[in-house]
Amino acid sequence: MIKLKELIDEKKCGIGQNPEDTGCEPAGSEKGKEKKDKKPKKKGGLPGIDGPPHPDSPSQKGGTTKGPQSDDDAVGTDAAKERAIIAGVQQLVHDDRDVDLCKVSVPGSNLFCGDNKGIPRHEMPQLKSKPKPGGKADQMVKAGILEKDENGEVNTEELFLQKIEKEAPVERVKVTDLKATQNQLVGKKVSLFLNQLQNGDPNSEFTKKLNEPIIVSRDPETGEMYIVDGHHRWAALVAQDIANGGDGDIEMDVKVVDTPIEELIEQSNDFTEEMGLETKSGDNKKK
Repeated sequence: MIKLKELIDEKKCGIGQNPEDTGCEPAGSEKGKEKKDKKPKKKGGLPGIDGPPHPDSPSQKGGTTKGPQSDDDAVGTDAAKERAIIAGVQQLVHDDRDVDLCKVSVPGSNLFCGDNKGIPRHEMPQLKSKPKPGGKADQMVKAGILEKDENGEVNTEELFLQKIEKEAPVERVKVTDLKATQNQLVGKKVSLFLNQLQNGDPNSEFTKKLNEPIIVSRDPETGEMYIVDGHHRWAALVAQDIANGGDGDIEMDVKVVDTPIEELIEQSNDFTEEMGLETKSGDNKKK
């Protein structure tokens, strides 16, 4: 497990902290580094990172972004630790640290990755991914059956459900009721998504995509729900749940497949390979 002091750079400001009030360094500050490391802000970039928060974002509309004020409002059992955790997660998008959030434990809960199935990220299926050149998905793009998004990715979720002949009705569930299947979460990616949820335009395409349904497995015997694809979007919503101090009130739409997670992962990995879709490594670099 990661110790809190390893997650948090205490000199850096969290979201909503005023450097003049606290003496902290602004997030993304290059203080103490050589000027050659400094990256220019992007014009028209992401609110909260490349510019000020969007005026309609939760952080600008009075929403709580620093975590619970009391244990009664905590997702788990320790409000102080949850405030420290969320401050650390918020900082990750602004610096170069590589933190695996599966090694961060929220006291009194199974978050982030308690009870996971021990599967490395690069062994997980990617139903929304880039097609490999010459593969089946690539051929379907060329035939006009699949369409790439702005990131060059295709969404094969519906094709997968047709393949396994399963219906997946959309249900609204608490994010804290879902469990991670994989044992790795790229902290910087979760931090990027959290920043968008807190500081971005709630009506932007980016925010809408973060709130799209993910596929989950529900065990017919135990009722436990495990994530098949979309771990980082889920983790960002979990972080938002902690940040807003709402006692576990954040929900998300999920497509529920009533099949044990081990069986569903095997089926989806076979499908990913058959379709010729890229998978991901557990760090920020492609292998």
